[in-house]
Amino acid sequence: MKVLIVEDSMVVRQLLRYILEQGGLEVIGEANDGEEALQFIKRQRPDVITMDVHLPKLDGFECTRAIMETAPIPIVVVTGSYSLSDSTFALRLLDAGAVTVVEKPLGMMDSNFQKDADNLVKTVRNIGGIKLVRRIRTDRPTSPSALEPGWTPKLVAVGASTGGPAALKALLSTIEPPCPWPILVVQHITPGFLPGFCEWLNGSSNLNVQIADHGIRAQPGNVYVAPDGLDMEIDAGMHIRLRHPEGPGNLCPSAARLFESVGRHWGSEALAILLSGMGRDGVNEMLELKKKGALTLAQDAESCVVNGMPGEAMKARAASRSLPPEAIAQLLNKLAQVPAG
Repeated sequence: MKVLIVEDSMVVRQLLRYILEQGGLEVIGEANDGEEALQFIKRQRPDVITMDVHLPKLDGFECTRAIMETAPIPIVVVTGSYSLSDSTFALRLLDAGAVTVVEKPLGMMDSNFQKDADNLVKTVRNIGGIKLVRRIRTDRPTSPSALEPGWTPKLVAVGASTGGPAALKALLSTIEPPCPWPILVVQHITPGFLPGFCEWLNGSSNLNVQIADHGIRAQPGNVYVAPDGLDMEIDAGMHIRLRHPEGPGNLCPSAARLFESVGRHWGSEALAILLSGMGRDGVNEMLELKKKGALTLAQDAESCVVNGMPGEAMKARAASRSLPPEAIAQLLNKLAQVPAG
């Protein structure tokens, strides 16, 4: 797998090259800024690009947008800053078409070096397997068909992973207030980015997006995002429960744990959604929700960056239908107009 490193620090470029090559990947080039990156891909086409956020001449956002508009290549944003402004800027690159954001490994003496290095190699390897990266389109006409007359959910649960942030943004920005239910979200994202992620979503949504707290009662019109390192569940009283993962190596936060609790307490009164992401987190639990009478939806393959979780949901017949994020939002808007039973 061929990788291009775009990073303005020579020291960091050397470190990233070392990590990627030690992980069995081929680094075919390095670029000091966005303009160099664009010139490079005219001569050689990498399978994956690692992209820094702040670059001279042409920054990471403009460079990513230019690449996705001309010759789309999977892009992994590599950033080392958790400041609100930097993490929000990094997430803007997902708007431009980047696939995911990972933490930049620090020096070899850092206690988290090996963990961060392994995560970078794994992410680049997985992203390189994507055959086609699409930008989420927000101007696509949609016309969701009507559902069973009189039905409306009591809550909405969403699971997302790689490619999910852009899809989630498209979904939430299209939902019209007032939203009569709480929305619970499990988004797999690099630890430390959640504050910037919520701020980024709040910038385009009429809903209140926040990191979930243990014990609070989920309120209509609010979006609750599972915090780093904790599973999120909902109880029969609509209270959020945060729990540590059940065993080492388990995916956390887990859409499966959220969907299971939703099915246990709310069943046919719930609406569950799986957006872009690798793997099949939440698929089995979505199927159980569907059997209990919940409405289950998956993002359609055409709008997905990674059609893993939603594709598996359709394959298992766990999702009743697949739609682009904007159409899912329009369906929610339609359901919001149904008088509560």
